[in-house]
Amino acid sequence: MYEESVPCIFQNDVLKLLQEEDLLLSDLRNVWFQHDGAPPHKVSSVQQYIRGTFQQQVIGYGGCVEWPPRSPDLNPLDFFLWGYINQRVHATYPPTLQELRNRITNVCASVSPAMSYDVQREVQSRVQMCIVVERHHFEVDR
Repeated sequence: MYEESVPCIFQNDVLKLLQEEDLLLSDLRNVWFQHDGAPPHKVSSVQQYIRGTFQQQVIGYGGCVEWPPRSPDLNPLDFFLWGYINQRVHATYPPTLQELRNRITNVCASVSPAMSYDVQREVQSRVQMCIVVERHHFEVDR
C-alpha cells in the first residue's frame, strides 16, 4: 500500500507543479531531481519512477550523481532557500492560506540570478572544503 502510494505524490504534486509552470515533461532535460535519501525515496517503486522521469538527472541515493545523505551544508535548499523563504513569508503572520501561497510564490520569484550565482559559488566552496577534509565532518563559518 505505502509503496504504491508514494509515486502518486510525485505524479499528483511534483509533476503537476512542473506542468503548472508550463514545463512539459519533455522539458525535464533541464530539471534535476535531488533528494536526501529519505526512506520514502528509497522504496523501489519510487526509485524506478524517479529514474524513469528524470533519467540520468538524479542527485542523491541511487542517482547518477551521488550525494551524501543528510548533508545540509552541501544542499543549497537547506543552507539558503528554505531560510530565505521562511524569513520573508513569515515576517508577519499570513492571515489566509491563499495569502501564504501568494507570499511563497512571490518570495520564490524574488530569487535573482545574482543570488543564485552567489549560492552556486557557496556550494563550490563547501564541496571544496569537503574534499580537503576527505569527506570528514567540518564546520562552515556563517
